[in-house]
Amino acid sequence: MLTRRKFIQTIGGAVTLTAAPMLLESCATGLATYRGKFDGKMITIPHSEAAALAAPNGVMLVRAPNFPIAIALRRLEGKGLIALSTVCTHKGCEVRLLPDALECPCHGSAYALDGAVVEGPATQPLQRFAVTENSEAIIIQVKA
Repeated sequence: MLTRRKFIQTIGGAVTLTAAPMLLESCATGLATYRGKFDGKMITIPHSEAAALAAPNGVMLVRAPNFPIAIALRRLEGKGLIALSTVCTHKGCEVRLLPDALECPCHGSAYALDGAVVEGPATQPLQRFAVTENSEAIIIQVKA
């Protein structure tokens, strides 16, 4: 005999399995991410992998399996490319990239698009990395 509890568990499982692909797809398409390789000094992103940066204020996340942090790479209108650490300077949580800010989900710190602190408790700006661009690629210098 099927109990009410077992019926609810079965229905709940079926709904979860049905909805999971849609939820995961929406998460995966939200932010362009480049998974590159850190060569000890830099991360090079071919222009063919950086289509998200073609638009004014375009943004993408850069991750390298052999580099400890993610980098927010954004093309700021009138200022060019900027590369920022995604590690909050308050307690080390990973900040969220929003259209017009970066926010820490742990304690509420907010940063401007250039990494400057807009709202505490953080008091230091996000770490910036030097960025150069040539006809073939975008290069983020992460070590001197």
